[in-house]
Amino acid sequence: MKKLWVFLLAVVLLAGCNPPTPPEKPNPPDDQPNGYESSIDDVVDGDTVHLKNPVLGTTKVRMLSIDAPETNYQGKSQGKYGEEAKVYLKQLLPEGTKVKVIPGKQAKDDYGRLLAYIQKGDMDVNREMILQGKAVPYIIYPNFERVQPYLDSLNEAKKDGRGIWNPDDPLEELPYEFRLRVGHRQPDKYAGNYKTKEYVEPDQYKDILIEQRVFFWNEEDAKKAGYKKK
Repeated sequence: MKKLWVFLLAVVLLAGCNPPTPPEKPNPPDDQPNGYESSIDDVVDGDTVHLKNPVLGTTKVRMLSIDAPETNYQGKSQGKYGEEAKVYLKQLLPEGTKVKVIPGKQAKDDYGRLLAYIQKGDMDVNREMILQGKAVPYIIYPNFERVQPYLDSLNEAKKDGRGIWNPDDPLEELPYEFRLRVGHRQPDKYAGNYKTKEYVEPDQYKDILIEQRVFFWNEEDAKKAGYKKK
């Protein structure tokens, strides 16, 4: 019996010497899956804003999946429609406006600007710019999260003749067409038809109606997205 008590005492003492097992760490949540809170510092033009507080290391935001008429591209502008887009965005986002910044799958462009959706309360500001005819969809893979609502907004703006779609005074060139001409460049993105899931060579992008047009950086991306060559 004495030996049994000695054995049990030794077991208890040994157990006391072992450190407790640490609790399992929970998996970290996704980094701000619903966006980042910030506020507007300034509106640069119809699709570019500056934030007061940086998001992912930058305060410069190029609004994702839209393209507004240019106010100053290589010293040239698209006239009143560029200025009207800027003025309208300033009305939507005066300095100090609290916003939610939602980065796309491709977070930054070649200039280091954040590519993001701007949310003001329940309003998707990017979509609002299309809806009011102040910008056009410019949707580039892999940022396809909002293709359908943006194309639907384009259809509504065109139907009602809003902004750049005014039938009596339409915008002469789409913003990306204007940049190509002024920059003496050729189209370099493959274009896809979101409805038929077909794609064409960069210089054939006009074969696809703007109401169905999306873009890919290269042919591999088009195939990855499930598109077939037309």
